Amino acid sequence: MKIDCLLMALIIKKVAKNLPIFYQKFKGNKEEKENLSIIVKTKLDSLPAIIPEILKYETAINIGNYGASFYDISLISTFKSKADFWKYTKYQVHDEVVDFIKSVQDSEHIVDYIKNN
Repeated sequence: MKIDCLLMALIIKKVAKNLPIFYQKFKGNKEEKENLSIIVKTKLDSLPAIIPEILKYETAINIGNYGASFYDISLISTFKSKADFWKYTKYQVHDEVVDFIKSVQDSEHIVDYIKNN
């Protein structure tokens, strides 16, 4: 079984020009968080089929459980340009997913950045 560290994934993705990343922590007990993680992952995973500006999209549900401050789900997305990233944020379906996530999140961290190769 191979488990990739998220930070290592960022270092390896050298083709990326724009690489937004976010982490979500959901409200509720362990079971509720697990269910919300699956629902949110499914919603996020549907976006690449609808939004052509997405070059690469990787979602993951946290498997860690050893005392650190973990978030429940992460997203790494890749776009050809900053303009394509901004187009992605304007789709109605993107806004609907974001609104749902906001309704169930406890907290989030987002980093939108451009990686120059």
